[in-house]
Amino acid sequence: MAKIKVEIDEDLQDLIPQFLENRKKDIESLQSLVAQKDLTAIAQLAHKIKGAAAGYGFIDLSAMAAEMEKAAKNNDSSPLSGIANNMKTHFENIEITFVPM
Repeated sequence: MAKIKVEIDEDLQDLIPQFLENRKKDIESLQSLVAQKDLTAIAQLAHKIKGAAAGYGFIDLSAMAAEMEKAAKNNDSSPLSGIANNMKTHFENIEITFVPM
């Protein structure tokens, strides 16, 4: 898969390594929660990822988390595994460029 280029404010450069580590853990947790079909926990964690990702400029990751949150809140577990896998693949292929904003 081609790298997914994301431009991030250079002022956030020191914060990004911890952000990435936290999101990696969150995505792993999501995959586990999907396997357990814990829709309440999925909705809560997806909401957290949605906000954090948007706040740091990871718009596509935020959109996937929003989609997951919506499905979980609607008690629709059918798309959750696919979305979680897409999030993981997307996350693993992010290439960050720090730019002045």
